[in-house]
Amino acid sequence: MEIKFERVTIDDAETLIQIRNRCFYEDYIKYGVCPGYNITKKQMMESILHKISYKIICNNQVVGNISIRDNRDNTYYLSCLCVIPDYENKGIGQSAIQFIEQEFPDANLWTLETPADKVRNHYFYKKMGYNIVKEFNEGPVKLVVFEKKMKKMR
Repeated sequence: MEIKFERVTIDDAETLIQIRNRCFYEDYIKYGVCPGYNITKKQMMESILHKISYKIICNNQVVGNISIRDNRDNTYYLSCLCVIPDYENKGIGQSAIQFIEQEFPDANLWTLETPADKVRNHYFYKKMGYNIVKEFNEGPVKLVVFEKKMKKMR
């Protein structure tokens, strides 16, 4: 299985909307809201222009998306890491985390949010070295904030 990561361009907007809809449909049904689901082309284009985004490609097919906000202080917010359900549990998410950590060697801290009841997400992020630092409600959804402090090589 060949996994690649490529920077997203405006031309990828429709593809990424389809990918995110497949990834976040169950969350939308469960919670009634999901910021990654059913976003407009305009919203996706804004995200592509203002964030650092990658396509996750497996065997020449786009199967996921990574979106990162650079806070401009050596901290980064992982606003989206998604893999379509048919490709979950194949090591793609682990490869994605390893990729972004190598791609941003100046990072002192990574943060992300995920629903408090998404046990599989919690297991995954903890396995990748992230820890829960906070909980809060956003509308009807309780979220947790994960962070990972990066060790610097001296």
